[in-house]
Amino acid sequence: MPKHEFLFNGESVESSVENHGKTFRVTVGERQFEVCPLGNNLFATTVNGRKRTVAAAFNKGVFYLDIDAVQLELQEPGEDQFSGAAGDHSAEKDKIYAPMPGKIVKILVAVGEEVSEKQPMVIVEAMKMENPVNAAAGGRVKAVNFKPGDQVDTDSPIIELEIPQ
Repeated sequence: MPKHEFLFNGESVESSVENHGKTFRVTVGERQFEVCPLGNNLFATTVNGRKRTVAAAFNKGVFYLDIDAVQLELQEPGEDQFSGAAGDHSAEKDKIYAPMPGKIVKILVAVGEEVSEKQPMVIVEAMKMENPVNAAAGGRVKAVNFKPGDQVDTDSPIIELEIPQ
């Protein structure tokens, strides 16, 4: 059975998946889960005696999981342990990116508006969850590149800011 290594909260986690007909046995560390595909990237499992629904998506080396409204990101380790992972825009404080591929639900700011650090800028729906995306810095909205209903990825800035020097 092939083993996979992921980074979760910066720590290495070993996992494996075995196919058992209509279900899968997933091992994460010392824990095992029976997982049943439901379709549309949704899965059913039981954790600590409670049935859970799990939504999953994969983009550029990152697995995005939503387990009963708790969102997790699992990254595939690279040679540099993610120091320059695809989709990492943390140095670009003047641009607002989607944290994962999804659909724009609502734009909360307009061109010319002054915004503050950590202010919600846009709502992106991904895996049936609405995720607010906040500004990394204060400034003035220079451009809004998408509109509600548009699909976005993690590579194109949704909003661009002018940040004072």
